[in-house]
Amino acid sequence: MGIKVYGSMVSIATLRVLLCLAEKDLEFELINVDLASGEHKRPHILARNPFGQIPAFEDDDISLFGNQ
Repeated sequence: MGIKVYGSMVSIATLRVLLCLAEKDLEFELINVDLASGEHKRPHILARNPFGQIPAFEDDDISLFGNQ
C-alpha cells in the first residue's frame, strides 16, 4: 500500500487527512502514533516530521507534514 498516514484518531488534524483520503476513495494505512507516551517525539516520527507533530503523510517517495 502506498499511502501511509502517521497520526492518532484523537487528533483533529489526523482526522481531516483521513476524511480527505476517504472522500477521494483512496486506500491508505493509518500508522497509530501514541501521543500519551510521547511517541511523536521519538526518532522514527521526528524523521518524518522534525517538529514532532502529527499527522505525517507518505506516498511512496513523497513525504508531507504540516506545522502550525
